Amino acid sequence: MQLSSQPKGLFHLIAIQMWEFFSYYGMRSLLILFLTQKLLMSDDHAYALYGAYTSLVYVTPILGGYLADRYLGNYWSVIIGGSLMVAGHAVLSIPSHDNTVLYTALALIICGYGFFKTNSSCLLGELYKDHEDARESGFSISYIGGNVGSALAPIFCGYAASRWGWNVGFALAGIGMLIGLIIFSTGRKHFAHVQKANIPALRKKTAGFSHWQLIILGVIVCAIGLVFVLQDLLAGYILAVILAFSALQMLRLYRKSNTEDRKKLNAIIYFMLFGMVFWAFDQQGGSSISLFIERNIDTDIFGFHIPTAFFQSVNPIAVIVGGGAVAWLWKVLASRQISVRTLTKLNMGLFLLTAGFSLITLSSKLAMVSGHTTFLWLFIGLFLIGIAELFIDPVALSAITRMNPQGATGTVAGIYMLMGGSVANYLAANIAELTSTGTQATNTADLIASATQYHHVFQSILIVTVVVLVLGLLVNFKNRNEPEYD
Repeated sequence: MQLSSQPKGLFHLIAIQMWEFFSYYGMRSLLILFLTQKLLMSDDHAYALYGAYTSLVYVTPILGGYLADRYLGNYWSVIIGGSLMVAGHAVLSIPSHDNTVLYTALALIICGYGFFKTNSSCLLGELYKDHEDARESGFSISYIGGNVGSALAPIFCGYAASRWGWNVGFALAGIGMLIGLIIFSTGRKHFAHVQKANIPALRKKTAGFSHWQLIILGVIVCAIGLVFVLQDLLAGYILAVILAFSALQMLRLYRKSNTEDRKKLNAIIYFMLFGMVFWAFDQQGGSSISLFIERNIDTDIFGFHIPTAFFQSVNPIAVIVGGGAVAWLWKVLASRQISVRTLTKLNMGLFLLTAGFSLITLSSKLAMVSGHTTFLWLFIGLFLIGIAELFIDPVALSAITRMNPQGATGTVAGIYMLMGGSVANYLAANIAELTSTGTQATNTADLIASATQYHHVFQSILIVTVVVLVLGLLVNFKNRNEPEYD
């Protein structure tokens, strides 16, 4: 990765992406604890709200991408998205017991993600129009930078929240996003060659209103609407509509396809279902596993108490460390002319997920004895799950872009992300709700009951992962003679 060969705007874009990861994962590491401890929500309500939020942040980028393509361009979309996220974190840092403040903050952050998430990656791609030979390394550097932010965030925000209060932890996440936005803005000259905002289209009027006015009005209406969606937990209905539309899109592609493309679409549908199951279990880390750590894991070491939020850093650290190991593995295999099939890689990821949940299930089993247990096995389990991620989305998305059925890579990749993002997070919340005991676990008996409930759910997840792994191995064996698409 030679930095000298990279476009000059890369540093500024990586800065805002790193701080965006910092703000999102810093806030997310505190959210479920804040809902149950500060706002005293029941586990069921907290999980449902958490799931609604984490699923909706993957929905709004669909609209944000459309606005960027037609009106705003990627650069100004990133600026608008970052600004909305800063505003959301600022509202979230206001000390208040009023849930409306919480819903307003989350709504602003969701809207911000709509403008920011996919458009920041598209902007990165625009930087490499004249640097094609450095494109792959540039995206790798960006990926590492993002994970550095997500690794540091739970530690800093978690410590700030435990030391000075929830509002300080949330404020720190927002300050991180603001720092990233400022650094990004100082490099505007390095983005002079990217797609500009479509001024004529923005000035064009409909029903007496300029389109830029309609966009502002749309953001306001969207934010207000999201407040009610979060308040009444209506995210499932929104997902149902989007899923129905996505299914129609896939059906349309399927009807237009020849035999070869239909085989590709069948494989991609398998990837979608596989990814959805994987991420529904992986995302337990921010919800049920987080509360399990808070209630049933002894996090004291050498006289120092490790805040629960710190454990949210295990996953990105595993991605950073494991990323180098996995890259080395593929390089060694390639040098020996050994090609690993896509389905084999996916099964490797599921095997690591299964191994991780084996240790987490063991941890919950040990906690059933006295109500508490050491964090060692859980820590290793979370680390293995983090490494497992390297065998899922990067592998599946690479295969999808290689297959390119009907020249509709963008459509099917977007639907894959919808399944692995929005749908998986929504399912993850419903799975997490099964761990709810209805008590605050204030004594040993309650702690043992809590650990028992977590154990039952974690064990069920483990059983499902084993079954899916066996099915995955069978599918791989059945298709062992099918060609990989170049």
